Amino acid sequence: MRSNIRKIYELLHTPILTPYNLLENVKLNNYSYVNYYKGEIGIICEMKCTNQNSIESKYYYYFDGNDHLYKVFIESPDGGREELYNRNSELQKEINKYTKQQRQGNTAI
Repeated sequence: MRSNIRKIYELLHTPILTPYNLLENVKLNNYSYVNYYKGEIGIICEMKCTNQNSIESKYYYYFDGNDHLYKVFIESPDGGREELYNRNSELQKEINKYTKQQRQGNTAI
């Protein structure tokens, strides 16, 4: 239960990853670029890289006004887009786990 509370706290109050953490990726051989630009509520980091199968993909990291990561998408060469991370979804999962554990603890008494 403590791990759920810790995860909920982290999702509410910590950046998890900041735009500055991604800058170092440009030094890696499989990255073509790392670009930053302003989005509606914060910074967007766009990165283009090649995976181990020589397939190029673009990653989009969305940050809020406090530089807290809130979404990550991957865009494949065919234009398909998939969400890899969503802070709100992760927070809701952890709250649901915690609530379920609380209910189970109360019914065991």
